[in-house]
Amino acid sequence: MRPTSSATGLPVGFRWFWGSQTMSFAGDRLTGFAVPSAAILVLDASSAQVGLVSAAGWLAYPAFGMVAGALLAGRRRHRVMITGELVRFVAFLSIPPAALAGWLSITQMVVVVAIAGIATVFVDIAGQSYLPSLVPPGRLFAANSRLQGSDSLSKLVGPALAGAVANLVGGITAIGVNALPFLASALGRTRIKVVEDLPPRLTAPPPITTRIRVGVSFVWGQPLLRQVVCATAVRGFGTGVVDAVLLLFAYRVLGLSSLGGGLLLAAGAVGALLGALVTQRIAARIGVRAALLATAFEGLMWLAVPVTLIAAPVVLLVVIRVCSAFWLPVWNVLTTSIRQQLTPPGEQSTVHATARTTASSTIPLGSLVAGFAAGLLGSWFGTPAALVAVLATGGACVAASVLLVRSMPELAETQGGGSNAPDHHTNVERQGVR
Repeated sequence: MRPTSSATGLPVGFRWFWGSQTMSFAGDRLTGFAVPSAAILVLDASSAQVGLVSAAGWLAYPAFGMVAGALLAGRRRHRVMITGELVRFVAFLSIPPAALAGWLSITQMVVVVAIAGIATVFVDIAGQSYLPSLVPPGRLFAANSRLQGSDSLSKLVGPALAGAVANLVGGITAIGVNALPFLASALGRTRIKVVEDLPPRLTAPPPITTRIRVGVSFVWGQPLLRQVVCATAVRGFGTGVVDAVLLLFAYRVLGLSSLGGGLLLAAGAVGALLGALVTQRIAARIGVRAALLATAFEGLMWLAVPVTLIAAPVVLLVVIRVCSAFWLPVWNVLTTSIRQQLTPPGEQSTVHATARTTASSTIPLGSLVAGFAAGLLGSWFGTPAALVAVLATGGACVAASVLLVRSMPELAETQGGGSNAPDHHTNVERQGVR
């Protein structure tokens, strides 16, 4: 039996993982807001450059995601998570000194974001593969809901805090300050004392290409996983489009300050936090399939963004952001739980790498397309109309993604956190062992 925490009803090891992951989410949100904001407000970046900065971190998935999954297959993921967080901390910490020396440029920002993105890939895949070793199969749904709640909370606090820090110490210095949660996450992960479920180590491990092929075959050979991954890829493209131009719209059309932009993103996080809190209830009441279909509202809300050009732009944009964000954690919790439950321990890293690489590769594509489209349309129709058109198009892509899961079977067991895969999780928590 795993020792459990009275605070969560989940194993003690998960408590440390949850806390560390919360710090990691905070670092993502703080730096994710501070870097593009500094690019826009300090370096006067163009829309295409902002799109490139936004895409740089996500490009790590198509470039390294599959390789990371293969390298992590059959290996301990604990130290990988710690190392990855330290790399992210150091990467962002390098920006303020470069600015003081007069070397800072958009190019360096892209390089820093790209390096941090590579580290994020390893931390992400290692963490998702490690989680089933921390909790029993029947508690994966609850564990993922708590993690998604922390992610949503970081979206609530992070942008507003990042905006306040930028106003206090300046946009460039704020980037270094906002990297501190990555250091806290690395230190917190050192407190996890759980031995992972791993298959017996082979004398001659298969080559990386073989491990990658196994992960790809597993995902595409499972009809349900294939549907979910393809739908998430379409959704990722739309999300990349919206995220790449939202701050441009807030700063250059609505005239908001960095603090105002942070509060706008934080307002959306209120909806996301509410969605994370009620995801289990929604799935239990209407079923997993219907809950996934209902997440189309995340994208449909952005079709109302043209109205912001007529009246009450700030109020309407906040309402759209809040109502749209409500459905994001619903999709994330359900699809992540499905993937973890259908995957045996020995294939967790390769399967997660395949799924995340496929799904996440479309996000930078969406960001790049959005940045260049906004610049091109802006020269024809003006910046406000161009950004509104791009935001609405991104939302339409997000909504359309649910069409790919409309034929999936109902998953009654997933609603309650049960497993649809054989129970391979027999490890126990042992103190002092790596």
